[in-house]
Amino acid sequence: MSVANFIPELWSAQLLTNFRARNVFANLVNRNYEGEIRNAGDTVRITTPSAITVGPYSGTVSYQTPASTQQSLLIDQQRYWAFELDDVDQAQANVNLMQAYMTEAAVALAGDVDKALAGLYTEAGDNSLTINLTATSPRQDLYPKLVDAGRILDENDVPREGRWVVMTPKGYAHVLKEDEFIHASPAGDGVLRTANVGQIAGFTVYVSNHLTESSTNVYQYLYGTNAAITFAEQVTETEAMRREASFKDAVRGLLVYGRQVVRPAALGTIAATEA
Repeated sequence: MSVANFIPELWSAQLLTNFRARNVFANLVNRNYEGEIRNAGDTVRITTPSAITVGPYSGTVSYQTPASTQQSLLIDQQRYWAFELDDVDQAQANVNLMQAYMTEAAVALAGDVDKALAGLYTEAGDNSLTINLTATSPRQDLYPKLVDAGRILDENDVPREGRWVVMTPKGYAHVLKEDEFIHASPAGDGVLRTANVGQIAGFTVYVSNHLTESSTNVYQYLYGTNAAITFAEQVTETEAMRREASFKDAVRGLLVYGRQVVRPAALGTIAATEA
């Protein structure tokens, strides 16, 4: 590829496709407000309707005046990527290096965003659950904790549909040994398209290396539904240029995003001690 053939819209779309394919958390959130972003610093207004009450009918009807609440999603995060490619390297490569490096940029951006979303564990509505995966006498299993997590969501009237839990690879290795775990088929569409690895206690299980280590060897597993967090991102700049004083093409871009817990009751944590 040369700068002359660079089409920003196509490359931005390709970057976002690769970015979203590698996300875990960013695919478990509400993204309904993404089309409203233009630049960093934008504010998206999120309106939440109030509950409607039900009363007994005795011949007359009283009308309720609902009062919605509004929250603000600030697009306050900016991440850039920039790389240059020597013409000689490009000519001798067996693959399209520019394409490969754009994919690498997407991988790096996805990891950065997933870490930011995992860091929202401090705003979860419940953080009462803990487990020590190093305990052997007796061994502590994740299944009872996830049953408790489901109960907590039930008590908060969180729908059972679409519940998920994200754990570390060690947590996944642990839960694989439990009889209650239903493993997703390695060749199934769910694994290939959404990276879920199975189900247990009413939760779809995902694995991530980007969970927060809140203290030494203590990782914050997150569980909930996509109603808990609102997230929005946009590639606002994608540029190609010819570098001066060298025979190189360069590409750079800017991703902006914002994230916020809008329904804490639909989000919880399990503090897992791992060796």
